[in-house]
Formats: sequence, structure tokens, C-alpha cells
Amino acid sequence: MIESPRLRLRRLRPSDERDLIALDSDPEVMRYVGSPAGPRSFEETADRVRLRIAEDQGPLGFWVVESRADGGFRGLCALIRMPSGDDVELAYRLTRSSWGQGLATEAANTLLDYALGVVALPRIVAVTYPDNRASQRVLEKLGFLPRGLIDYKGVQVAYYVVTRATRNASGPR
Repeated sequence: MIESPRLRLRRLRPSDERDLIALDSDPEVMRYVGSPAGPRSFEETADRVRLRIAEDQGPLGFWVVESRADGGFRGLCALIRMPSGDDVELAYRLTRSSWGQGLATEAANTLLDYALGVVALPRIVAVTYPDNRASQRVLEKLGFLPRGLIDYKGVQVAYYVVTRATRNASGPR
């Protein structure tokens, strides 16, 4: 478990299935998630949850984002291997009710500190749809630098990179 001032990040468990199905079936949340982007069916999300819980990814994997104040489900963050296998990607999505409160930045910052500090990964990457300015602003606040467009699972996405050195140079967060 990892905590920030307002959030708790913890590993997935079977009881999260209902919240994750609601998250992944919301068209607005899923507008920029997946290839192709869009909401997932009940069955697809349930299968993904079971698979992610069963996988032992060591320090990598999926983390539920909860409110420390009330324990309420706020979303999902992840550290996952890129398809190339060379890099680790930071990913996140939050419930619509959590938007506009700085929670995406706080959750992603917490997991990024864990990845670069505790796990000691040399660099983290992130991808986002080119028109997803909200996610790009989150990444830029965290010290990620844009590196152009890449093909990711058949979709052109904006590619961002942060290293321990560039993150430290970007100043306080």
C-alpha cells in the first residue's frame, strides 16, 4: 500500500470488480483509453480484473486508487510493461466524480515516486491520445517530457518520458 495526503493506492482484489466494471463502462472515462478507445463490456472488464489479480508482476501491476477520507473508490493506476518489454508505462484513469480535484496528478505522482524511488526504475514512459490535453498536463506537472508520436497497438499516441535525473531537475512537485 502506498499513501499520499488524500489517497491510498493498493493492489487489486476480487471485491474491486464492481467498481472497475463501472469505471471501464463509462464512455467519458474510456474516451482516451484503449485501442480502439471506448467503454469495455462487463465480461471484458471482469476477465481483465481476474487476470490482473492472478498475475504476479512483482513491483509492477495495477493499483486501486481510494480516498483516505472515506475509503471510496476513485480509480486505477498502473505500472505496466510496454509491448516492447523494454520500458515501464505509468497509466491512470479516475472516476468522473474525481475529475478536476488534482487527484490524477496526486495518484500518478505517488506511483511515480514509488517506481523511481522504491523500485529504482531508471525511467518511466507514458502514452496518451494527442488530443487528451488533461492527461498531458498531468504528465508535464510530473516532469515527463514529450518525445513525439509513436504507434502504440495500432494507434498514434503522444509519447512521454521521465527519468530520475529529469524529474529531480524539474523541481518540486
